Amino acid sequence: MKGFTVKELLFVIVLVFIAAYLSQPAFEMVQLKKARTVCAVNIQKITKALYIYAKEHGGDFPPVLKTLYDEEYVSDRDILDCPGSGHNGTPEEPDYFYTPGLSVGADSSATLVRDDKDNHPGGMNIVTVNGTVLWKKI
Repeated sequence: MKGFTVKELLFVIVLVFIAAYLSQPAFEMVQLKKARTVCAVNIQKITKALYIYAKEHGGDFPPVLKTLYDEEYVSDRDILDCPGSGHNGTPEEPDYFYTPGLSVGADSSATLVRDDKDNHPGGMNIVTVNGTVLWKKI
């Protein structure tokens, strides 16, 4: 029974490294899409909590997103963290921009919640007052 030569093993190792190197951009793209999707889901959950809060407070949204966590409309603090951002979002410093002072009766196209501009390269998730989630390229 004949074994592999050193040249054959080196050739296989080089091929594996080349394949890994060439597939790296695809893996990075998958990670970016995953972060974008998780952030969109987080924003949808935040929006639901905002509407529940507004229903219980005469149609007015809270003054800050932290109120949702403090008053237990949002129980998981990870909802306020976008994996696409460079830091860990908290109730005190969420990874999302919130427009305070709006109510359910505000202009339906006004931005209620959106990704911070640095969360994703090339765009951001936006939720309008009417609850529509959009992806806007920047």
